[in-house]
Amino acid sequence: MLRDDVKNTIQRYSMIKSGDTVIAAVSGGADSVALLHVLYSLQGELSFSLAACHVNHNLRGAESDGDEMFVRRMCRMMDIPLYVANIKVNDFRQKHDSLEECARRLRYGFFEDIGKNKLIATAHTASDNCETILINMVRGTALSGICGIPAKRDNIIRPLLYSTREDVERYCRENELDFVTDSTNLSDDYTRNKIRHKIVPLLREMNPALYGAMSRLSDAASLDDSYLDGVAAQLMQKAGCGDGKYDVNQLCDADECILRRIVTMLFKQNDIPVSMSAVDSCVKIIRNKQGKINPCQFKFVQIRKKKLFVVTDYEKYRRNQCDGFLKSV
Repeated sequence: MLRDDVKNTIQRYSMIKSGDTVIAAVSGGADSVALLHVLYSLQGELSFSLAACHVNHNLRGAESDGDEMFVRRMCRMMDIPLYVANIKVNDFRQKHDSLEECARRLRYGFFEDIGKNKLIATAHTASDNCETILINMVRGTALSGICGIPAKRDNIIRPLLYSTREDVERYCRENELDFVTDSTNLSDDYTRNKIRHKIVPLLREMNPALYGAMSRLSDAASLDDSYLDGVAAQLMQKAGCGDGKYDVNQLCDADECILRRIVTMLFKQNDIPVSMSAVDSCVKIIRNKQGKINPCQFKFVQIRKKKLFVVTDYEKYRRNQCDGFLKSV
C-alpha cells in the first residue's frame, strides 16, 4: 500500500526521471527508514540510482551517535552509498535562533552541498504537513503558510507527503524494519510536539480524516498562491526600469495582496529578511510614492524620482546609528 502511494506521488509530481540519482535523507526514524526501503524497492522499476545521507546534530549525546551508527549499519547491509555530516548545532546557533531553526538551516545547507545535480528525498509525511500548517496558523501566516510543505521544490522531493505516520509505521511492521526513536519527539517542550500530542488528537476526534482534509487544503492553497505569485511577478516585470529600480506609479495602485507579494519578492532578491512589519512599512511608502525604510542592517529600501530601489550602504547605516535617528521596522 505505502509502496503504491509513494510511486503514485512520484509520478503525479514527476519527481524522478530515468537516470536520476536520489539521495534519501535518513535520520533513522520510522519515516526515513520506510522512505529508504520503498525507494530501494522502486529504483529498478523507475531506473534511478539511490544513495542516503544522515546528519548527526550532536544534540542528544550518545543517542545521536547511536542513530548515526544505526544508519551506517543499515546502509552497509543494503549496499547503499551514505553521506554523513557531523555538526555541532549549538556552535552555529545565532542570536534569536531556535534550536529547531538552526538545525534545519544546517541540515539543508548539507543537502545543498551534496545535492548538486542530484535529488534529495526527505521523509515528510501528511502528518508532518498537517502539523506544519497548524503551527503556521497559530503563529500567524499568509496564504503561503497554509500551503504547508511542498511535494517538490527545486531538487528536494517528498515522496511520503500523501502518506500518514500510521501508514509508515504499518509498513515498518509488515516489512519487519527496525528504526530508532528520537527521545525529543516524546517531549512537549517543542511547539511541534505540543501540536502533535495535544491538538491533532482533538481535531481527529472531530474529523478522523484530518490528514487528508489538510492535504486538500494545502493543495488548493498552493494553486492559489502560485497563481497570485505569477500575477505579482508579471506586474513587477512590467514596472521594472532596469538597474533594480521599479516605477512606483505602476505599483502603487496594485491590489494589496499583489503589492505585498511584490515587496516580498523584492526583499528576497536583495537578501532582506521578510517580516510582516517590514513588508507593511514598504507597502506604505509605495502607496505614498515617497519615503525610505531600513528593514535590516545595511539595507535601505527607498523611493527617489518615483523609482523604488534597494541600496546597501554600510557607512550610512553606521552614521545613522551614531546620530540616533536610524529608522528601522
